[in-house]
Amino acid sequence: MKTLVIGATGYVGSRIAQEFRSHGHETYGLARSQKSKEVLSAAGVIPVEGDLAELEKLAATVDDFDVLVFAATVPFEDEKDVIQELLTAFTRPGRSLVFISGSGVVSTAARDGAWNDYTAAEDDPFPFPALRNRKIRITTERLLTDAASEGLRTFIIRPPLIWGRAGSIQIPQFFESARKTGTVCYLGQGLNLYSHVHVDDVATVSYLAFEKGTPGAVYHLVAGEVNFRAIAEAVGEVTGCPTRSLDYGQAVELWGAPWVDLGLAVNSRIRSPRTRTELGWTPAHVDVIEDIRHGSYKDAYDTAKARGEVQGYSWAAHG
Repeated sequence: MKTLVIGATGYVGSRIAQEFRSHGHETYGLARSQKSKEVLSAAGVIPVEGDLAELEKLAATVDDFDVLVFAATVPFEDEKDVIQELLTAFTRPGRSLVFISGSGVVSTAARDGAWNDYTAAEDDPFPFPALRNRKIRITTERLLTDAASEGLRTFIIRPPLIWGRAGSIQIPQFFESARKTGTVCYLGQGLNLYSHVHVDDVATVSYLAFEKGTPGAVYHLVAGEVNFRAIAEAVGEVTGCPTRSLDYGQAVELWGAPWVDLGLAVNSRIRSPRTRTELGWTPAHVDVIEDIRHGSYKDAYDTAKARGEVQGYSWAAHG
């Protein structure tokens, strides 16, 4: 199989590319710069020149492949346009398209950092309308589901908070708050949470869905749940900084409204019965707090500290 991973230089996409390689796929990665080409080549992934901003050229490029994995991080509005174009170009029956979405589409607002008990499995009707900034991604998911009825093997993967290998979207921001303020900050009560899963398990499920999934299906990935205050406390142990609660306005001042609304001021709690039963998946990694205290995050922090880079070190670069 010839597989193209869009986003293969990123945190999640790079692990997915290695997973497909490990199963014998001739694996390619989209590259828009010389640096990206070098990164991909060093990882054993064949670079393919392309840019998400040039959709007509990209559509012609994907016609050479049997499997397409979309793991790029782009604004949801742009993501929808790209997927629509790719679906038009990738319509031959029997081909496979794996789309990395996220559990944010079934999240609820929590500007005070309070916990709630609402969860969603893959096929559950969610009892709330989608948050404003998630509606367009649900539309994108529906495009993929509709394409399955026309013979394209599409699979929607919804990971929650992704962690491991010193990366993530959310966890580096707690380290960044320590760097900026001398305290590890969290929102409100800090009891709200995303369910969580290790980045390597995301890669595993992406391949399992391609291998034996049901076209048009949604697959959730859950290894456990830990609230944001517990994450902040673990980061505090590593950095030697105290923790501190921020109200919503303070959080926006520190991190910016887009990130707070997407990644922090929500509960995003999911269950994964279909993934576990249909794909036979069990998470290989389950303890995010241990990985912060004694694993990849502490190792990365200690390395930066030894180099004298802690004060000017951008933890977000790992994500």
